[in-house]
Formats: sequence, C-alpha cells, structure tokens
Amino acid sequence: MKNPLVSVIVPNYNYAIYLPLRIDSILNQSFIDFELILLDDASSDNSVEILKRYQNIDKRISCVIVNECNSGTPFKQWQKGIELSRGKYIWIAESDDYADSSFLEKTVSLLEEYPMAAYCFTGSYLVDDVGYILSREMDHWTKEQQNNSMKHKMFSGVNYLAGNLYWTNYVYNASGVLFRKSSFLKMVDNTWISRRYCGDWYFWSFMALQGDVIELYECLNYFRQHPKSVTVDSKQNDDAYVECMKECMDLTCAIEDRLSFSLYKRFLCYGNYYKMIKRQNLETKIEQDLLKNLSTRCHNIKMAYYLERINKCLSGIFPLLNRIKSERCR
Repeated sequence: MKNPLVSVIVPNYNYAIYLPLRIDSILNQSFIDFELILLDDASSDNSVEILKRYQNIDKRISCVIVNECNSGTPFKQWQKGIELSRGKYIWIAESDDYADSSFLEKTVSLLEEYPMAAYCFTGSYLVDDVGYILSREMDHWTKEQQNNSMKHKMFSGVNYLAGNLYWTNYVYNASGVLFRKSSFLKMVDNTWISRRYCGDWYFWSFMALQGDVIELYECLNYFRQHPKSVTVDSKQNDDAYVECMKECMDLTCAIEDRLSFSLYKRFLCYGNYYKMIKRQNLETKIEQDLLKNLSTRCHNIKMAYYLERINKCLSGIFPLLNRIKSERCR
C-alpha cells in the first residue's frame, strides 16, 4: 500500500466524552491523504468502545491500540504513535481538542513549500468543556502578524528557540502543530518521553534545532480547557507543581547547554522562576526545597529576582530590554 502523506495520532486517556468530535474533525478534513492512529492508555470509561466503533467506519484508521496498563505520561503515547506512523508529516491530535476542516490542507501546503521547516504551528481558539469559545487567547499576535498578507512567517529554528521557547512553551498545544517526521528522526535527545508535564515543551524546543519553524496566523485548532487537563493539575496540586517546575528548570539548563546566552538574560530567566515560586503560595518546606533546587542552577537567585523586577520596571521606558514579550520572534 502507498504510504499516506500524513499520519494523524490521537492519544487518549478517559476522554470518551470528547472523542466523537475529535475524530469527526479529523475524518472531515478537506485534505484526505492521511492515516489515523488511535491509541488508548488504559481508559476506565467507554473510550475503547468508541475507538473500535470508528475503526469500522473509515479505512484510513490504520490501527487502534489499547494499553493494558496506563503508561503514566502522555508522551510515551506520542512516541508509540510516531513509531507506528508511515507518513511524511505527523499531527498529534490530542483527544480532547478538535480542528477546523482546513487544518491539514493549510499546514501540509506550507511544509511542502518550505522543505527546511521542521514544523508549522497554527493559532487556536480556547474552548471550555462544552465547546464554548472563551474570550481569553494565547497567541497574542501583534498587528504586524494579524495583518500579514501571507498569513504566515518562517523563522530560523535556533532563533525561535532562543527568542521564544527559552522563556516559555510558546508552542502551547500539540493539536495546533504539524511536524516533519524526518526532522523528528534527527533528534538525539529523547528526555521528553519520560516527562509528565513539560514533555511537549522539550519536544518543540529540540525539534526547533532540527529546522525552521513556521507560524501560521490563523486559528485552525480548538484547544479544550477543562479541570481534568494535565496543565490544570500542575497548577492546583503542590506536588504536581513542584515536579512541573523542576522539569521546566531542567529544560532551561538543557537549552543553555546547546545555545549561548548572556549572563544577563540567564539571570532574567531564573529571576522569573523565583518570582513564580514565591507567588504560588506553597507550604514553607515545599517552597524552600524548590528554591534550593533553583539555587543549584543559579547561585544568586535573589539577585536574579531583583534584576528581573528592575528590568520589568525599566522595560516600560526602554522597550528593547530583554523580557519575554519583547524577545519573541516577530
């Protein structure tokens, strides 16, 4: 059989309520040359029943694989899906999100046009658990980006990592990304697989080192916000928050090992970590342990914090000063 151009991977765990809309939004894409790989990580709801029902509906569903035991992290499911994939491009379509019918058509077209690009990242609407579009948005596009006549822009992957992904996980939702499998195969670091909270940030950071990055200034993805998400869990649970922060700091160090940053910029980054920890309202012992962990990466964290605060105040007067918003690649 001829290999499909795209492999779509749906990793699922207990999202039966969202699966029909998720899968329908894939099968109804205007671009049709794809295979669909459905994975379940030992769900306790009726997810498997739904997945198997769809397997009998469309021949593009190449396999349905159900784990007997939960893997403990969604990124092991990503890895399994990528290993099974036959396509030139891969779309990890999270099971609680859904997509505009033109998502694949537009992202495939751009990756075909720019063969040096590792991935294409689109905008997203944030929706609640019933699909209502929320007023909050995460793209924060400038007028220049919104008025871009081509509706897209390509960046050097190294610059994108240094200017965007060093500060925060700018590629905030996998469902809004189509990436090139050959770029993935060039990645040496596989730390992302074992992470629970920040594996996606690791993934997109090291993928950016494999080629250019395309931003597509159209909202073609619907990113679900609900209480059961891993992101919400990491903010509400102290133990989860600590683990998440340690993963983030590990990634910061890993990026610094690969790219050259000024001491000033590093201080701003670690000062921002200090600020976030202090504002989380953690138990004293938990906070102290986390700050101790931070101090092993930055020997004067209070100085870093004061510098970050001063920089924040002065950036209103001197807009070219380093900070997350002004550093972003435009």
